[in-house]
Amino acid sequence: MISIELLPAAHGDAIWIEYGPPSRPHRILIDGGPAPTYEAGLRRRIAALPEQKRRFELMVVTHIDADHIDGALILLQERAALKARIGDLWFNGWAQMSREDEASICYAPLQGEFLGGLIEVDPELKDAWNMHFDHGAVVVRGDGPLPIVELDGGARLTLLGPLEEDLHRLRASWASAIRDFSPGDADEALRRLRERREYRPPSGPPVFALPQYGDDQSVANGSSISFVFEYGDVSLLLAGDAHAPSLEASLKRLATQQSLSRLHFDAVKLPHHGSMNNVSEAWLQRVDCERWLISTNGAVFNHPDTETAELIANHCPQPTLFCNYRRIADRLDQEAHGRWNTSFPKDDTVGVAGGLRLSWPGGPGRQRRTERSGKRSEIARKIGGA
Repeated sequence: MISIELLPAAHGDAIWIEYGPPSRPHRILIDGGPAPTYEAGLRRRIAALPEQKRRFELMVVTHIDADHIDGALILLQERAALKARIGDLWFNGWAQMSREDEASICYAPLQGEFLGGLIEVDPELKDAWNMHFDHGAVVVRGDGPLPIVELDGGARLTLLGPLEEDLHRLRASWASAIRDFSPGDADEALRRLRERREYRPPSGPPVFALPQYGDDQSVANGSSISFVFEYGDVSLLLAGDAHAPSLEASLKRLATQQSLSRLHFDAVKLPHHGSMNNVSEAWLQRVDCERWLISTNGAVFNHPDTETAELIANHCPQPTLFCNYRRIADRLDQEAHGRWNTSFPKDDTVGVAGGLRLSWPGGPGRQRRTERSGKRSEIARKIGGA
């Protein structure tokens, strides 16, 4: 069994993956969403588990933007109280940047310093920090094979980004963000974190120019951790907010490694909430997929762009766009004109804490699919609107 939940995280990402036997699933958490959505979204989802089962095989904080990192900041502050355990934690902070190049200055806005400080003072988290990368940066280097990480329970992750040059750009911008204390000063970062009311855990118990395709210039988005998740014959592309050129470069490398012209995915979580600035002809040409996941309520930046759906439909005929908010599905449906389908959470696709949940059968004994085999996995349940 494998399932993916897009938790209700407003304009951000909080993604919950489970794989393995339904009675003993392994879990992965990707990002925590913006701070105001934490209590009713991610915290509620964790609290729905018995205390002894609140363990993540892996937690990934893809990058330092508030709509991805803020909920993670709150979670790590009350991790012990929630009895949540984390086996491996992926996040590129000052500790990794300084290790990459002792002479360079690392860019990490204040939230990144907060998160790094919380990890540094927690022995369990510090030991888990980028463990699979020898506690160095989670990064794709050079032109060789892409890094592969095998997780307990039979899942495999193939890292797509960030590329080395993406992290170099992140470092180069540091001085413009943090000026008045030393990067990596955990005590000072935590002192400032305690002053920020928006990052305090809930006090009570858990309660329920014209844009162009692929032209995102955000340094933070470019540093996103992105990867392919595989379990049995199910494959998911989880793109964070990755820049289109970097994503295309890594997808091309992966296709070449597998001697394929196109990579098949059972679902693609669109980068940057479906912004056209993060999609391109180049990387879509590398992808064969019917299900495209969009995590946003459209607030703040009015994502997703209709142009994104149009470009996807050009490369993957009759795709289904799965949204974790109905208003986004309704908006996209009005513009579809028969070129794509839309779906929002209802019936069996509503997650435990709300939002969208999709699931597939599968297991480590099932053969991984390739383009040449043409083998398709069957979705576990009928998906509303698909």
